[in-house]
Amino acid sequence: MHTFHPLPDLLYTATTFVLELVLIEMITRLALDVRNGVPRVLLLLVPASLGGIYVAQLYSIWVSGGLIPPIALANREVTGLITFNGIYAVLGGYIAAFTAYAYRHRASAPGHSGRLLLVCLGIASLAYAGMIHRQPLARGIMVARGEAPVSSLVHSMIMYAGMQSQARLSSSELIATRAQFSRHTVYKHGFPEEMTASLPDRPNVIVVFTEGMSARWMGSYGGLHTDLMPNLDRLAGGSLMVSNYYNHTAATFRGLRGQLTSGHQETGGFYDDGHGAGQRDVSNDITAVSRASLPDILRPRKYHSLFFLSQQAHLNNMIETLGFDVTLGRDYLFDKYLRTPQDTQRPTYLTDPQLFNAMLDELESQPHDRRFFAAVYNFQTHAFMDGEKKYGDGKNEVLNRFHTYDRNIGEFVDRFMASRLHENTVLVITSDHSTYPDPPAQLADPDVGGYFVDQIPLMIYWKGVEHRKVDAIGKNSLDFAPTLLSLLGIRNANTLFLGCTLFEECALDRISSMGKDEYYLTRNGLVYAQQNVPEDDLAAFKTGTELITRYKAMDLVIGDAD
Repeated sequence: MHTFHPLPDLLYTATTFVLELVLIEMITRLALDVRNGVPRVLLLLVPASLGGIYVAQLYSIWVSGGLIPPIALANREVTGLITFNGIYAVLGGYIAAFTAYAYRHRASAPGHSGRLLLVCLGIASLAYAGMIHRQPLARGIMVARGEAPVSSLVHSMIMYAGMQSQARLSSSELIATRAQFSRHTVYKHGFPEEMTASLPDRPNVIVVFTEGMSARWMGSYGGLHTDLMPNLDRLAGGSLMVSNYYNHTAATFRGLRGQLTSGHQETGGFYDDGHGAGQRDVSNDITAVSRASLPDILRPRKYHSLFFLSQQAHLNNMIETLGFDVTLGRDYLFDKYLRTPQDTQRPTYLTDPQLFNAMLDELESQPHDRRFFAAVYNFQTHAFMDGEKKYGDGKNEVLNRFHTYDRNIGEFVDRFMASRLHENTVLVITSDHSTYPDPPAQLADPDVGGYFVDQIPLMIYWKGVEHRKVDAIGKNSLDFAPTLLSLLGIRNANTLFLGCTLFEECALDRISSMGKDEYYLTRNGLVYAQQNVPEDDLAAFKTGTELITRYKAMDLVIGDAD
């Protein structure tokens, strides 16, 4: 486990595990103090069962890396997870040892320390409860801080009891699919050394996920309106600038989760029946397979991860499933940094300037010796919104909102450049997905197609970086996480990444998916719908979409809190 967790988390987890074991031992001794044989045997069944669960969970960690997740309980073929002969040998050995221990002490006279043992049991129980009170949902990949063998299984069983649907994959299929996509190496070919010669050692990272922004709105990317976004164009001229780079999915939650985990997903954010991931509290959802995200991978490298949002809604709950140490939304940011005596209530959402300023306030207050990975998602460039700073005749809402955003992000960049963060922080500006191709977007640029797939910006800046252009040659944002990790020199991690870096080839990073059975190919500067894929690419495209469909099947939501 040391590969995945820093030392403090390892010590915390070890303490939790030991406390649970101590509690089982205390319960065993209390049961052994009972004089009558039959009640003693009945009471001993309690610690015997708890110990059996403990041992089974340790075996689960040994074979899979994590504690038994709810998906294993939900599946009718769950026994397929423990058909290895080893579990029977381990449990058999444990039962034999427990029985021998109980038999050895069967005739022992009860001690006079029963009350003391009860007091110790109470103290240990309080300490244990305090350590697991915010226990995360068992993910099945790695043991998380706050988990312990017995309590984790109880937690999983509670979640399982509330499930209303079944997983589509059987246990054997799930294991086989996960094995098919599991990777232990993030990349083989990362950034060329000449590009990163001036990169600071172990830099902080800030990623700005701009809501719904295609690259075509920037003059530096060849946009039709060359003066629409002068501030971002100026930043691009002093950054590593990636072109011919597409979004691999949409909309927001798929885009954010997909980039942070280099994957696709089956469930979207919004549906007519109100059960989309963005319309409900998904903090208690159970998915078939959890994925290692950028925060998960950076945590054992002692990076503190933060996600900033301008709203306080279901999206915040969804972000909390991605492994960030803290998710800071409207309520926290407004109350701590923005509220004035005249404010009687919180706004519906934070404006982009409010969000960016509050984020910098929070990041500038971080300890100087603590590295951080921060991501921020804004709101005011969302489809159907207008901008207060008008562009041209002011009649096109798309042009107005990106012209306004350029002013706001320019002020953010200016403040960032003047702060202490500038010395040792990589600033990445990209999008969650491309601009929604509605009529105003098509009026603003006649080349906007009818697909929710388009080139998006990717700019990487740090103090001293030499401006270079990187041609992604039609690759997409599946490559975001591997590329960023390669910039940081993090080569080894256990992941379910589908993408690779921008400097190597892989099979699936030119296929975009907008949902069930809706796939697109990006090649030669064009976006092809399924029915229009060139004949020469058709076989590889079909194989790729089948692989992505299989990958997404791991990610079906099989339970919710509704």
